Amino acid sequence: MGNNLLSAKATLPVYDRNNLAPRIIHLGFGAFHRAHQGVYADILATEHFSDWGYYEVNLIGGEQQIADLQQQDNLYTVAEMSADAWTARVVGVVKKALHVQMDGLETVLAAMCEPQIAIVSLTITEKGYFHSPATGQLMLDHPMVAADVQNPHQPKTATGVIVEALARRKAAGLPAFTVMSCDNMPENGHVMRDVVTSYAKAVDVKLAQWIEDNVTFPSTMVDRIVPAVTEDTLAKIEQLTGVGDPAGVACEPFRQWVIEDNFVAGRPEWEKAGAELVSDVLPYEEMKLRMLNGSHSFLAYLGYLAGYQHINDCMEDEHYRYAKWHLNRSQFGIRIDHDLASISDHSLASQSITIWHTSDH
Repeated sequence: MGNNLLSAKATLPVYDRNNLAPRIIHLGFGAFHRAHQGVYADILATEHFSDWGYYEVNLIGGEQQIADLQQQDNLYTVAEMSADAWTARVVGVVKKALHVQMDGLETVLAAMCEPQIAIVSLTITEKGYFHSPATGQLMLDHPMVAADVQNPHQPKTATGVIVEALARRKAAGLPAFTVMSCDNMPENGHVMRDVVTSYAKAVDVKLAQWIEDNVTFPSTMVDRIVPAVTEDTLAKIEQLTGVGDPAGVACEPFRQWVIEDNFVAGRPEWEKAGAELVSDVLPYEEMKLRMLNGSHSFLAYLGYLAGYQHINDCMEDEHYRYAKWHLNRSQFGIRIDHDLASISDHSLASQSITIWHTSDH
């Protein structure tokens, strides 16, 4: 995917990719990560001269995604679709793409033990944490987790890989890294901390104590609609860029990332790309769950009874727009035990308006 082949309709990396330092390893190179965290990093590199680059890793599945990325110089396209137009951005912040089945576990662990690695982030879906939703505890009796505990130097799970990498860093006298979950689940940082420390205690109590003393697990809230990639999606990306891109994704224009500012080895200045660095992510999670998901259900059920087929049909009806706004303010807002004024108007407005145009029942 050479820049000379791309059409003027795509925003290209204007920064020197050779100057990027791989300081973040991301586990789970899926569509959402490409359209979300990858875009924030690309904006920082493009507009603010950030040198924070990524190593992308898939542990289980997704071999073709990594192969596609490797074959096109670690570049991929993000197409933003709105009611009015499509735009495309070619993301260039990936320094290397790895897969355990293709490159070997030792290669992945060696990358995680490079001295400059400051953050390991994850989008592995909730099931990848092997925790009980009822108790929040790591399921140590799960066959994959139990196998890792019995053979911790050859782990298969993300938790096992992280703990083994931390063990090797500790043994080598290297500093710990921050572990940052970017999966869409409540208090994901707490979940990440609990499963990592529980697993570490089952493997090595002294290592577990070192992790508790040296590793942080910030919570995050992520939001962006990223539909499943289809042949039509890839055809549209090729139309926009002039180049076929099997690693490309499409998404809505709106994006939000709220991050607990709790990092042990530095972080990018994500706030310059529009992220919100806060001391407590919980009120934002409550806002999203109640004001966005709750009002979405409200519109879906009532809109269906009124004969509407899509959420955006409801939003074009002034009576439904007002009903949604009133519901948010009079019912959902008062149930959030935080000052709503501290949650930016931009976040509320964008989640309430932009998102509806790409949502069905």
